[in-house]
Amino acid sequence: MDTTNTRPDRADRIGLYVAIAWVAIGAILAIVASVGRLTEVAPGQDIPVLVSLADEPAALPLAPDGAPFPVEVATATVVVADPGPGTLAALWAQPIWFAVMVSAAMVLSAMFFLRLARGRAFTRGAARIAFLGAGLVVANWLVESFLGAVVTLGALSAISDGTYENWTVELGFTPVGAVLILAATGAALRIGERLQRETEGLV
Repeated sequence: MDTTNTRPDRADRIGLYVAIAWVAIGAILAIVASVGRLTEVAPGQDIPVLVSLADEPAALPLAPDGAPFPVEVATATVVVADPGPGTLAALWAQPIWFAVMVSAAMVLSAMFFLRLARGRAFTRGAARIAFLGAGLVVANWLVESFLGAVVTLGALSAISDGTYENWTVELGFTPVGAVLILAATGAALRIGERLQRETEGLV
């Protein structure tokens, strides 16, 4: 008796193939967005840059009749007229890294959905895809944080002539949750794979 290929029903397979199509669209959109950002960076001057600030106090026209209202600014877009070589390199690296990481994540997702559609969730390699996805999230988290810090520091240094220091590095906890979920999924698939092999040995 072969229990390694329990294919889902037709409706579920269609849903999984639709998910694969959406994955492909997501990769294309990421590449398009990266190309658009690279066209902004390519001139090498007057580049809009999103920087992270340590809750900088400011006044915005939010009160009645456009009167100033005190706020704390966490992020701002500044136009850097002449970024330094290191900053410019990081500005180039950011969209390229984004496109590569999203494409890699979409490929892993498509591979996993394809395995599910073919009824091969608990075959060798499915758990590896989940663990690779967890590693991808960690790598992206670290590299994005590093590039973001380089860009923020370089941009603020360029526009303030090195006198502004009230900046911060954004480290969200969303990647931690994603890593835990993917690692748990990989562990569950590994256990399922082992149980399925043991079951086959008893048949």
